[in-house]
Amino acid sequence: MQTNNSYPAFFKPDNISATLKITVACWLLIQLALIVFLWGHPQGSDQGAYMRIAQECYDLGEWYPAAKHIHADYIWAPGFINYLILQLHLWGTLNINMVLNLVLQIITLWLIFKTGLYFFSRQTAQIAVILWCLLYSNLLIVAPAGTELPFFCLSLMAFYLALSPKLWCFLVAGFLLALANWIRPVMIIFLLAILIHLVWKRMNWKYGVALFFSLVLTIVVIGKATEKKTGYFIYQSTTGGVNLIMTSNDDAYGGVAASVLGNPDNIAYIPEKEKLTFQEKDSIWKARSIEWMLQNPVKASGLYIRKIAGLYVEDSWSDRPLFGGDGIVDSYIVAEKASRQQFITQILLRVLKSLVYYGIFALALYALFRFRKKVFRQPTLILLLLLVMGTAMTCLLAVSPRYHYPFLFVIVLLAAFGLEQSAMERKNRQYE
Repeated sequence: MQTNNSYPAFFKPDNISATLKITVACWLLIQLALIVFLWGHPQGSDQGAYMRIAQECYDLGEWYPAAKHIHADYIWAPGFINYLILQLHLWGTLNINMVLNLVLQIITLWLIFKTGLYFFSRQTAQIAVILWCLLYSNLLIVAPAGTELPFFCLSLMAFYLALSPKLWCFLVAGFLLALANWIRPVMIIFLLAILIHLVWKRMNWKYGVALFFSLVLTIVVIGKATEKKTGYFIYQSTTGGVNLIMTSNDDAYGGVAASVLGNPDNIAYIPEKEKLTFQEKDSIWKARSIEWMLQNPVKASGLYIRKIAGLYVEDSWSDRPLFGGDGIVDSYIVAEKASRQQFITQILLRVLKSLVYYGIFALALYALFRFRKKVFRQPTLILLLLLVMGTAMTCLLAVSPRYHYPFLFVIVLLAAFGLEQSAMERKNRQYE
C-alpha cells in the first residue's frame, strides 16, 4: 500500500480551498484594474448600439422601445436597454455598468459553485470556480455593456432556485426567467431544463403552476406597458427574422452577416424598409428564410452543422466591443472588405486568447467519455440536456462564439468533474 503523500497535492481539500481563494482574489483584482483602465472607453458593435439607444431614450425622457422605434429594423434587447436607461436615471452615467457587471460576476461565480455542489461535490464545485476564473472571456466580460452576463446571471439564478422544492423559489424563478427573456429571447432553454428536472424529481404540480404564474404575469406586465406606449405587445427582442435571414441566403456562412442586409442582390435586402414596421420586416425575413431553406435543404443542413462548430470555435469575444475585431469573418468572407492578412491575424489572436478554453473543452470531452456512466444519469443528465438543447436551438439562427456563454458553465462543470474523478481514481489505485 502506498502512502497518501503521493496523492495529487492540488486535490487535497486544504490546497483546493487555498487555490480557490487566491484565484478568485486575482480574478477580482484584474477586473477592478480593467474597470479603472477602461472607464469611459468607447464601445462598438452591439454593445455600443445598446448604449446609444439608451442615451437617446434617456435624453427624450422615454423608456425603450418608444413610438419612434416602431419603424426600426427590430426591437433589440429591450430589457437590457431599459436596464441601461435606469442606470442613467440613477447615476447619470453608463460607466457604472462595469461596476454592476462586477457584482453580477460575483453572483454568477457563487451560483456556479452552488450548482456544482448540488449536482456533483464540493471539490468539483471548487475546481469549477477556479476554471471559470481562468477563462479569458470571464475576465474581460466585466467591461462591455453586453447582454450575456445579466441574461446568464438571471437564468442561472432561476435554474438554481428551481432545484429547491420550495414554492417561493419557483415564484421567483418564473419572475427571473421573464426578466432574462426580456434581455435575450432564449430563456426557453432554461425553462425546459427546469421542467424536465421537475418531472424527474416528481415534484408536486403546484411548483410548475407557481413557475408559470409568475413567468406569464411578468411577461403580461412588460408587454402591456409597452403596448400602452407603442401600440404593440412587446415583451422580448424581435430579432428572430433578421437572425434567421442572415443564415438563410446564398451568401450565408452560418455566422452573423449583417452585410447581406444592405446587398440589393441578396434576399435579405428589403427596399425602402424604413417605411415598414419592425413587425412587417420580421415577417418578410422569416418568410424568405423558410422559402430559401425549403429550396436549399442540403446547404441549409450543412450550414447547421457548420454553426455548431462556429458556436464553440473560440472564447475571446468579450474584448472585441472595446478593442475591435468584431465582424471580421463577415467582412472577409461575405462583404470582402477585409484583407486576408487582417483575417488571419484576428483568427490567430482569438486562438491564443482561447487556449485555456480549449483545455477546459478537452477536459469536458474527456469527462463525458471516461465517466459517462456517472454523467449520463439523473440528476447530472439535466446539465447535459441543457447544453444540448441550448446548442441545438441557438444553431437554428446565425451564430457567434459569444452565444455559447449561457451554456459554458456546463462545460466547465464537466471539466471540473473529470479532474476530480481522475484524482479520485488515482487515489483509489494507491490503496489497492
